[in-house]
Amino acid sequence: MNPTYARPLDRTPMTPGTRLSLAWTNLKALAQDHALLAVLEVQRAGISLVKMMAAGIAISILAVTTWIALVAACIVWAIGEGADWALAIFIAAIVNLLVAAGVAFWAKKQIPDLLFAATVRQLRKDVPRHEEDEHGAQG
Repeated sequence: MNPTYARPLDRTPMTPGTRLSLAWTNLKALAQDHALLAVLEVQRAGISLVKMMAAGIAISILAVTTWIALVAACIVWAIGEGADWALAIFIAAIVNLLVAAGVAFWAKKQIPDLLFAATVRQLRKDVPRHEEDEHGAQG
């Protein structure tokens, strides 16, 4: 029985040159497919990064306006309790400077994490070793 929807298999042997040419064509097509996939994924990641940055900017604006509103509410409350305008605003400014200094010191402590210390250690092979770890327990 010979189906009409499929050609019979070509049983002629392929030469090594034909096989090599076919393998090269398939390899090029595979590389092109992987390159296209990588480009599409980079494009998708870039769009996601832009969305995340826009969200970060919006969140920052909302946080700043919230902070300003809280400071203004504290100033209004202090004035309602009988404090002088100038003193209330001065105290609010000092509190803002102290909070900014605290955030700056916290940010400064994060600097070592930017240096890829573990990766540099691995690349330099200068991982600290203890004498007793290399030669067994010395007593």
